[in-house]
Amino acid sequence: MKNESEILDEATVGAARWHGALDGLYKQLVYGWVFDRNRPDARVIVEICRDDVPIACILADVARTDLAAELEVLGAPDLCHGFVADLGALPASSGGVISARVANTEVTLAGSFRLEESKTPPAAAINNVVGDGGLRLHGWALDPADQKRTVTVCAFVDNEMVAQAAADIIHPSMRGYIDGAHGFDLALPASLADGEVHSVRVVDDEGRPLNGSPLTICCSMDGLVGLLPDDADELLLKVADIYQRHLPRSLPMSAWPEWSARFDREGPTTLPTLSTAVIVTGEADAAALERTLASLQSQHGMTVQAFSGEPFAALLAQALASNCDVVCCVRAGDTLVPHALAWALEGFALPDAQVVYTDSETNGTPWFKPAWNPDYALASDYPLELLLVRHSVAHGLQEVHTPADFAWSALASVWSEGSTSVVHVPRVLYRMLSPLSTDERGARLAAVSRTLRAVQPQAQIEESDKLPPGVVHAARRVRYSLPEGARELTVSLVIPTRDRVDLLQRCISTIQQFTAWPNLEIIVIDNGSVEEATHAYFSEIAQQGIFVLPMPGPFNYADLNNRAIAQANGEIVGLINNDIEALHDGWLDEIVSQLLRPDVGAVGAKLLWPNGMVQHGGVLLGVGNVAGHFGNRLMDSDWGDHGRNQLVHRVSACTAACLFLLRQDFIAFGGMDGDAYPVAFNDVDLCLKVRQLGKAVVWTPHAKLLHAESASRGSEDTLQKKTRAQREITAIRKHWGHVLCDDPAYHPCLSLDPNSHAFGGLAIPPRNRAPRIEIKFIRITR
Repeated sequence: MKNESEILDEATVGAARWHGALDGLYKQLVYGWVFDRNRPDARVIVEICRDDVPIACILADVARTDLAAELEVLGAPDLCHGFVADLGALPASSGGVISARVANTEVTLAGSFRLEESKTPPAAAINNVVGDGGLRLHGWALDPADQKRTVTVCAFVDNEMVAQAAADIIHPSMRGYIDGAHGFDLALPASLADGEVHSVRVVDDEGRPLNGSPLTICCSMDGLVGLLPDDADELLLKVADIYQRHLPRSLPMSAWPEWSARFDREGPTTLPTLSTAVIVTGEADAAALERTLASLQSQHGMTVQAFSGEPFAALLAQALASNCDVVCCVRAGDTLVPHALAWALEGFALPDAQVVYTDSETNGTPWFKPAWNPDYALASDYPLELLLVRHSVAHGLQEVHTPADFAWSALASVWSEGSTSVVHVPRVLYRMLSPLSTDERGARLAAVSRTLRAVQPQAQIEESDKLPPGVVHAARRVRYSLPEGARELTVSLVIPTRDRVDLLQRCISTIQQFTAWPNLEIIVIDNGSVEEATHAYFSEIAQQGIFVLPMPGPFNYADLNNRAIAQANGEIVGLINNDIEALHDGWLDEIVSQLLRPDVGAVGAKLLWPNGMVQHGGVLLGVGNVAGHFGNRLMDSDWGDHGRNQLVHRVSACTAACLFLLRQDFIAFGGMDGDAYPVAFNDVDLCLKVRQLGKAVVWTPHAKLLHAESASRGSEDTLQKKTRAQREITAIRKHWGHVLCDDPAYHPCLSLDPNSHAFGGLAIPPRNRAPRIEIKFIRITR
């Protein structure tokens, strides 16, 4: 209860204490600001009202640089006193007056408006720029006079323009603030990563400063550690490590030459003692051959024997006769970096290593590869550039007539132990200077086809004939036949819902339209629906044989699915959101054919937003020291980094918006953890448990569905939701923190910047680049 003096204070001096205004409404977002002079450091809670009835509650903690002068006069210590409230599905036609007041008071902020009034965008909705102190700035910009025009954004340090970009991209993370392609990325030059403090002023092409400008940056190519004194104590170094994991810094991929010169200029401290036989393959002119041989002769501290000039089988025999410890191939004309073999041979220090591969570079573009990923290997040939094989393995290979035979036969020989025998050295050590010839591509396809017959005899491989220009790697699809009797299995689709009958109808009708599986069970979980139309639809689908399970109570996605799957009849279960729509025939057959492979534990699909962009291309661990989605900047047809948007590959996790498992596995894994993860990250936790028990998580682009993400449960836009979300983030970090920054499907040289995108930037500094295998995760017990 408030005492008498508090009530008197609000009633008599409220006008002097509280300052703020409601700026206006734009695209269902209410903008405004509020400041409490009695508590300058406080963040005020605001009630958004319709006809004086509260309909939303928001914390005023958004930076408003456009109010800098006014807030300075009021004595505000910072600019974070703005708010942006989402009216959601409230239609303008519903009418009413929108106002705002300080929560738990009678103080109403200046400004109000009718919902149906036409409105110009408030200043805070025209543009925005954010940064985290590093070299990547992000935001959006509109021209209020012509919102179809593409605005150009410029960054200045003092009076020098240091970066420029068109605001013409879609930022998925900004969908709640701005519609359409008005986002931008500004990549500041690497020279500003000098450990000094720089003020960066960002303006649009009409000279208007963007909200959030100026920004202060201070970073080092060596990370936060580079800003610390040489004698920093251990505690400070640990704090710096935690900070870097939560706020990773990055450079754009265009900075690869500077990044490589900074981080790849030296070899390992201790040189391996292994000797290497290098077979120089293919035909090349004298100058190209000399370039390759010179790069072999310049390998620092390594014993190298090179063999060239004869048919491959003869060269392999000579290499084996040399009794070198390791055998590898280099294409004539290509080169190794000076420390290539010294770094590559470190892979054989792992106890079970038999085959080692490295990263490569083509036309100045690096290919940052995953740890052993057999599905992606079959699809792309990714391990073949600088693949090194132990002498004992190479000596046992049969029918080897080409370099591709050599590489794929070596991989086939250790396939069943690949998770420990195939080692990735995450460094760019091989430079591919000429494209593959038609003969080389044909030889690679023949070799991988023989390997597939040996390791997956029920599968067939197809070479893609729709490659975008400039693609130098292979692009294939492996089709897996369903095992005998598979179509007799029942597939149970589990769909939680609470009203939103419009979403549920589209979900079920499109599944029925595009699914020909003979034994399909659909289970709808009714989590407390109250609308008459919803219950009428439940009655309708019940007559079609669809089960409706009443499960009222607070929304707990994990618990709802656990309880439904316990009652399901299917040997295969599919977790499906009610805002999913099937898009094509055969999607379920593709998923089931992948799932029924012996070493696969979960399969996820390619999910698209309604605008045709990728919403889910697999889950990447470590983004902001948590997890995020691959592919959010890509259209469905985009190739992605070396085919990652179009080729099947293994990932650490997939979203439960469309996730399939064997029911017996789901139960063996313990299902979803509804205590720690009632809404978010339950799918990540589940998939990591799948991997922990030795099974793979596969993402396939050949099963595509539409996903109107969070259309049913909404955004994390209330204090209650934000608090719950933070608890789940804390839990995932506690349970899986030891693997969050070590995703085997990603690369330690690539950024985990949450404002960037997968494969969109270079980490500064790189994370641990020690040789790595296909990691089996071990969960920390709570």
